[in-house]
Amino acid sequence: MLSGYFISEPVYSLTPSSKYPVPRDTQHLKVPYYVKENFHTDYQGSLRRLEMAIEEEYIVGLRHACQRERNYRDSMVWKARNFGDSRQYADAQKLRTPSCEKLQKYHR
Repeated sequence: MLSGYFISEPVYSLTPSSKYPVPRDTQHLKVPYYVKENFHTDYQGSLRRLEMAIEEEYIVGLRHACQRERNYRDSMVWKARNFGDSRQYADAQKLRTPSCEKLQKYHR
């Protein structure tokens, strides 16, 4: 009765863990991902399609993180400007957006 409700485990993870210890990179964008020890013998699907999905998940995650970083920086700039704190304003403008920087690498 329950056999139709099984949810299969993910084939990969974007972060290493004891369950996904084997590092790999996608062919096209060189996105790092991790698989189980038995990936080579157990995975029967299209590696190309899998890696396209991995790259899409990674890029979408970077876009969301980039937007959060920009929103944070913009709010800090706004606060500093409204409080008239020139030092805080300069610091806020210098805030880095590491996810945006990573995303830029993929859009070259």
